[in-house]
Amino acid sequence: MSGAVLQGGVIGLFLLLGALWPRAAQPLLGRHTAVNLATGLLMFLLRLSLVAVVADRVQVGLLDLSSLPGAAQLLLAFLALDFSRYWVHRLDHRVPWLWTFHRVHHSTKRLDATAGLRMHVVDFLQLSAIPILLFGLLLRVEPWVFTVAMGIGVVADGWQHANLRLDYRSTFWRSWGLLLNNPHFHAWHHNDEGATRDGNYGNTLTVWDRLFGSDVTGPMAPAGLGLSADQDLQERVLGLQLLRPAAVAGRGQPA
Repeated sequence: MSGAVLQGGVIGLFLLLGALWPRAAQPLLGRHTAVNLATGLLMFLLRLSLVAVVADRVQVGLLDLSSLPGAAQLLLAFLALDFSRYWVHRLDHRVPWLWTFHRVHHSTKRLDATAGLRMHVVDFLQLSAIPILLFGLLLRVEPWVFTVAMGIGVVADGWQHANLRLDYRSTFWRSWGLLLNNPHFHAWHHNDEGATRDGNYGNTLTVWDRLFGSDVTGPMAPAGLGLSADQDLQERVLGLQLLRPAAVAGRGQPA
């Protein structure tokens, strides 16, 4: 429940900041936002039921890190989590079967702090499996370490999807981008030319993309976001979960 409170606070904060300093002119609570929030509620209910039950029963911890100093535990836990998320995210784009579900997240043509909530249930279960395998099966850390490591990811998710106008050409933001994700870096992950410009998979750190050759960041914001016409999906909660093509609902609906 504390994770949901943190996520709600992060989303609210970055929605507010995005309204005050928007990168792109768009309604604060448009149809896309309503779909994202409704989808997030669906995933939250799934987390309270199935995911929580599984997580409580997977308590193996093959490698015990709890004897290390807290800072060392947190660093190792964070790096393991972020590294795993990078590779799972990369597979989501490169393995056709996984992309079938992950494209639900990319169906949004507008980015704001709620965009991270838009996902298919298969994608959600896959993402939920990462911390269960890492901190239930493989690693044993103190409970607060797990909470903080997961919390960093929650903040990073809201931040990278935010509709914020910042000068990413400035020395500060260019230096920031050498290490940490930001709305400009992640906007290029959502560009609508994914067939030829696919990358920027990192969650919190950007270094994985540079290390493994998947940094596709351009100097200016991408011209368009979302999916190509042949991949596009309905802008409805049920339509997204059933992977219904956008043509079924009719194009030109307000987003």
